[in-house]
Amino acid sequence: MAGSAKWDELNDRIARLSVTESSRDGTVRVTVAASGVLTGLVLRDGAVAAQVMECLARAQARIPDLLGRALFETVGPNDPAAELVVADARKRFPEPAPRAAWQPRRQRVPDRVDDDWDGQSVMEDGI
Repeated sequence: MAGSAKWDELNDRIARLSVTESSRDGTVRVTVAASGVLTGLVLRDGAVAAQVMECLARAQARIPDLLGRALFETVGPNDPAAELVVADARKRFPEPAPRAAWQPRRQRVPDRVDDDWDGQSVMEDGI
């Protein structure tokens, strides 16, 4: 395998690496890429996790323009290396997909209730 092909293969393998960790109680699970970028978040409250990931994607999508501005102000326009840095940032942090209109999640009705509340609300005292 030629040297360049080995580097391409290594880059591809590194791009696919990720690590997932969970909290001891299982309420939080995160996944990060080899770069350390958060790529997945699972919380017991799935709606909160989705909002966090959406905010993260929007914030990351702003990075390429900030890098481009800093490079332009530092090294000037039309620098090939600067253009590569910005292009790489745009690839890693693309614009997020447009948001769908918010719709409330349907509550799942359990098949059977398995609790000690005997159908009473927590605030009822059973008198």
